[in-house]
Amino acid sequence: MAETELVRDVMMPNFKTLDGVTKVSDALVIMRNEKINAVLIVPRNDQDVYGVMTLKDIARKVIAERRKLYEAHVYEIMSKPVLSVLSSMPIPYAARFMTNFDVSYAMVTENDKVIGLLSLNGIVSGWKGE
Repeated sequence: MAETELVRDVMMPNFKTLDGVTKVSDALVIMRNEKINAVLIVPRNDQDVYGVMTLKDIARKVIAERRKLYEAHVYEIMSKPVLSVLSSMPIPYAARFMTNFDVSYAMVTENDKVIGLLSLNGIVSGWKGE
């Protein structure tokens, strides 16, 4: 029997985090430079939760609405809360979990710490299964 592939095998360990007050224009520069499609937005305080902003959010909520990138803030367009998955979760379960909630990204945790970002693209690209 083949070894089960886990979330940690296909996650993005080198993800970027930003504050919600970051201008979308600045976030986009970082995303272009890092060649990434999403950034994790850190909670403002202990009562807050993580968010995620994707290129799709920028296209749909800024560009399509003819807003200026330098006037929009990340907190205005991000999705929140972000689903989280354990790094030890088998990939098929993570794929089912994310598609059931119709999300493309989830943060990856291990020992109550965020260690990566998981995308459906990463799952499909990294899948070596049967």
